Amino acid sequence: MAFLEWAIHETSLHSLVNAGSRDIYLILFLRFLRMFAYGGAALVVGIFLYSIGNDGKQLAMFLSMTLLGDAVISYFLTVKADRIGRRRVLVVGSLLMTAAGVVFAISTNYYLLLFAAIVGVISPGAHEVGPFRAVQESILAQLTPIEARTDVYAWFSVMSTVGMATGLFSAGWITHFVRNRYEWDWKDPRVYPYVFAVYAIVGLIKACVTLLLTQKCEPDEFARRELDLADREATAPLLNDGYRRTHRRGVSGKATGAVRGIWRTLTTTLSADSRRILVRLCVLFAVNSVAAGMLPVTVVSWYLNWRFSWFVLYRVGYAMAGIWILASIANLFSASVARRVGLVRAMVFTHLPSAIFLAFIPLAEDWKLVFMLLLASSVFASMDQAPRTAFVAACFSSSERTAVMGTINLVRTVASIGGPILAGYFHDRDLWRITFLLAAALKVLYDVGLLVMFLKTKLPEYENGPREVTVTDVDVDILLSDSETFQRPPYDSLEAEDMEEDDAASLNKATTERVESVG
Repeated sequence: MAFLEWAIHETSLHSLVNAGSRDIYLILFLRFLRMFAYGGAALVVGIFLYSIGNDGKQLAMFLSMTLLGDAVISYFLTVKADRIGRRRVLVVGSLLMTAAGVVFAISTNYYLLLFAAIVGVISPGAHEVGPFRAVQESILAQLTPIEARTDVYAWFSVMSTVGMATGLFSAGWITHFVRNRYEWDWKDPRVYPYVFAVYAIVGLIKACVTLLLTQKCEPDEFARRELDLADREATAPLLNDGYRRTHRRGVSGKATGAVRGIWRTLTTTLSADSRRILVRLCVLFAVNSVAAGMLPVTVVSWYLNWRFSWFVLYRVGYAMAGIWILASIANLFSASVARRVGLVRAMVFTHLPSAIFLAFIPLAEDWKLVFMLLLASSVFASMDQAPRTAFVAACFSSSERTAVMGTINLVRTVASIGGPILAGYFHDRDLWRITFLLAAALKVLYDVGLLVMFLKTKLPEYENGPREVTVTDVDVDILLSDSETFQRPPYDSLEAEDMEEDDAASLNKATTERVESVG
């Protein structure tokens, strides 16, 4: 009994049960579905492109252009998600997944596949693409009490790794079954459309499940007013001849206006301190994403098939599934680690060993040792996801989070574009060792930068508290404990009607006066 209580606490299950709601559970299920589809597609997309006659350079360009297209579309959807409607954006993203899956299931034309991958949503590396993650993380931050947030994010990460493992295993089994049934060679492109058909079906299921989310997932009243006010303040000086000239320029004017609108979202919604934090985060996450982009699941699968000729695709799928299952178990304890050492230290102390294990992979001669190093690297790398997400959420106010997370996801995706190109370049010159060593070095640089830049970051959620609170304080004393010493401003977690009557009246009056002064 004592062990059961310990396990429930250390795996953050108690927080998920106590703070959970229907919307939170649906979001966790949606992430499982998404990563199931991403894992299956990532296992086969590289070999599928190779089987239809593309070389290493074409494959690398395909992966990079796919990431670029996903980044652009995702960013436009994410930045405007709080205005368009978060649930609408999630539905649109799911339908784009379905469209891309259908094209991959029925076509072998390189350029049509490239167009579908750019316009639709295809994950070439079993990692997050599309508008989903930023929007869902923002919803979870809004629905979850701050003391339980990292625990819930830990389960959000677990759903990612479990979904990925299930998708990898399923894709390996499907390709093995199809090959045996029809006696096709693994290089036969007819083996792989079945996996993409499943990808399309999962997109449709995601769209249907998203419709079950409630209004609570949308921005709360205060955040919506702040966004509306930011729009008024940004556009008031433009509603003159300059605006009319832009409007008369037609399509190009509309495109310019859209870009300006996104820029205004970041410059007016974020405070000066938040912009400085965002810039530093973007630089560090870009460095880490270049490293991650060099060795996604697609490239690792390619590497294993190239190095161990007997390590055929379904064995790769089973092996990677086992790795991610163990990574899921490790993810359950990520919040427990952060509870003891702090968010930033937890991010670094779990991510740094991952880089070290990664560097030794090309030096290992035996496939069993390679597998063990991949396992260790993946397990440690996955453990920093929940602390990282909780850290980013804590550094920004509720009205800033969706735009900030969308911006960070864009930077990470764009930065990862160079990874496949570098991997393809080194592969053509038989320099796989350089690929792993360079990726490991960039990861170490990212970890050192986190420690140097962010141990003393102020937290806006406690700006009204009895003393100034930084990341170092909140790591141990607040975010991951049951302490109620500090309370965040009530509007960040409660609807306006749940506020104290006097506070709500004061807030409404102040906001109305600001709107009238601008409008």
